[in-house]
Amino acid sequence: MQVFMNDGSEDLAGRVRVEATYLSTRARINQLVDRFLSVDVLSDRLSDLPGQFSNPHQRPWEPIDWKRVNVAQIIGVDPHLFVQIISSSAEIEAPIRGYAQESWDYLHSFHPQMALFVGGELSEETGRHSVGVWEKEERQHTPVMRKLYQQLTGETFAPKPNAVAGYQETENANEAVYQHLCSRISTEWSAIAVYLWLMAHSTGELQQAIAQLLQDEVNHLAKFWGFSRWAFGSSSMKQFGAAVRDILALVKHHKGDRTNGQEMLSVGQIMGQLPKLVEIGFTFVRVMIQIHAWDKELSYSYLKHLFGTTPDTIGANTLHRANT
Repeated sequence: MQVFMNDGSEDLAGRVRVEATYLSTRARINQLVDRFLSVDVLSDRLSDLPGQFSNPHQRPWEPIDWKRVNVAQIIGVDPHLFVQIISSSAEIEAPIRGYAQESWDYLHSFHPQMALFVGGELSEETGRHSVGVWEKEERQHTPVMRKLYQQLTGETFAPKPNAVAGYQETENANEAVYQHLCSRISTEWSAIAVYLWLMAHSTGELQQAIAQLLQDEVNHLAKFWGFSRWAFGSSSMKQFGAAVRDILALVKHHKGDRTNGQEMLSVGQIMGQLPKLVEIGFTFVRVMIQIHAWDKELSYSYLKHLFGTTPDTIGANTLHRANT
């Protein structure tokens, strides 16, 4: 196993440790959360959403020095596991056009501006959608992960796309939109936790590349979460409960899949990686705790200041409004 031979230096996650322990990795994850998911950062990303309705614009990325990304920048974890998680993430992210269409179908009657932000504008002449800001930002992710895979392995990677359920018509349209927003929240939450873990186990240009993906997902989670709280006023625990259900369904979907011709980890291999899986579990919980702390700041008066009074068409037959 190659290692980044600069133990004791500082990077985005704090002190670099070649021989990482569970406690040192937790410390790096905590520093990343404090840096990229602070209450101020989340509030700033949410407050940006009304401006996106009137003036759509992408979040600018910092340049990535691809020539310097290499496997030696993976620290404290088996590179095979690191690369496998990158490839699995790429597969989940791949069908972004389908995700955008699905969201537009749920949102266009419910909140046209949010539908435009996520899935673009439908042309009556061509019947095709323009590309929304959310889709523009998300569709950069799979190419980046493909390039990371190639830099780290020397092999070309063609991701097997994750299936998109598509719009499902129901009798309660408001409840369907709420459940869809929870599904989007679960995807963003899952991506954030995975990218935080990857950043805790990387350094240098590799870590900086993943940081661009992470910041997009934090941006999107803050927007979906705040919009959902404004429209439905549901408690954070209810939203997390629905998100956990969707994450478990996603894991079940990928169980037993092949990635780039390679078998997924066997039971024996998984047990051998148990400490790392515990780290990933800790990261999911740490993100949940941070979002819950931020959620306490989201009073309805603040959300009304951002988005206005909830329309009657949204407020009718919805969940109990909290923090009024």
